[in-house]
Amino acid sequence: MAITGRDIERLLYTDTPDPILVVHNGNTEIVAAAELGGHTGAVVVCSRSEIQRHVGERDLGEEELAGMAAVLTAAIQDPGQRPPLWPA
Repeated sequence: MAITGRDIERLLYTDTPDPILVVHNGNTEIVAAAELGGHTGAVVVCSRSEIQRHVGERDLGEEELAGMAAVLTAAIQDPGQRPPLWPA
């Protein structure tokens, strides 16, 4: 399952409270942190607050979104690797 820049963009701009990007049943989904327990078997990718902590509240360009998506895809495909190196 590959994370896309569009997935990151959806996470950043959703109206969902305290949103988290997960992979569930082979699809990416945005879920509220409070509802995560209802998604048994979901793989947590990241939360909006984690991204904002690393990049701030600024708008991200297509290249930045794609780069972030590639790092997150690699992280969920190989959970034993080092944590993502976020763009500054």
